[in-house]
Amino acid sequence: MTSLRLLYILTPPAAIAYYIDRGLSNLERRYPALPVDDSTCSAALRTPNRPSTQHTPHIEVYCTHIPFEQISLHAFKPNSPHTSWFVASVKANFGLRWAFAVFDTPILRWNDLIAGFITKRQTDRLDFLSSQIHLDMHSAFPITVGIDKHRHTIMGIDKERWAKKEKAKFLLDILTIERSPSMANPHGLLVSWKWPDELRLFFEKVARWGYPWRLMSGGRYEVSASVPFLVPGREDEGMVVEVRLAWAHDYEVVPREGDLASQKTIPKLASRLQGAYARLILAQAVERLPIHKANTIAQMRSGTSGA
Repeated sequence: MTSLRLLYILTPPAAIAYYIDRGLSNLERRYPALPVDDSTCSAALRTPNRPSTQHTPHIEVYCTHIPFEQISLHAFKPNSPHTSWFVASVKANFGLRWAFAVFDTPILRWNDLIAGFITKRQTDRLDFLSSQIHLDMHSAFPITVGIDKHRHTIMGIDKERWAKKEKAKFLLDILTIERSPSMANPHGLLVSWKWPDELRLFFEKVARWGYPWRLMSGGRYEVSASVPFLVPGREDEGMVVEVRLAWAHDYEVVPREGDLASQKTIPKLASRLQGAYARLILAQAVERLPIHKANTIAQMRSGTSGA
């Protein structure tokens, strides 16, 4: 093989790899990972589903600041006296609005369509928003807030599910709501997911034969928003709200692999791609917020005029 032919063969994949790495690096610069502790994410995110047999080696938290006007429908003065109940309710409401923006991103809507194609199940493109995310104002009784297929705001109480203490699922039952945006918890919405056992066990089997990696058992996503605040030194820019997106992966502990640091996981490149996927969701959700606000205002005006 001549050197010129070899150059023709290697140039396209090298160029593709370069642009992929450049895109990943750009996302990582825009949304750097935060320290993983109580100030950035909840203990529930960091705790595996089965602590006695699993560990959570991969956890990342990302955030960005958005203008207060993009998420709020009402005025809020940071220096004015507010009761703790009022501040908690504002934060819970912002958390709910941010959750809607996250799960209405194009990338997750495509996930919904692909999952529906694979499982051959019928689904509305907004199936995962309809009557699923709860704004739990008192951490006791869930008030269902959603958007139906006609983009109308709907509210109600699923008494049957509440009586059975069932956890709500969405995105074709792939995601389970573990914790709703609540006044009692500052960390917002927490959802979990799980790979089929057959797929996980297959990778555990080939790992026993020497394959260097294993598949995670499942994981969690956490979506939260702060109360509005002024950034020191940038007060003239107005108030901002910090929105966050965090993810965690659970792995089975295999005794023959040694201590936790020696346990096999997915490749580092795959973990980096997962981080890029979460960062892309964050970026798209920020773009969706003004659209959700405009829709909400239009619905409020429509309801007022109808009354």
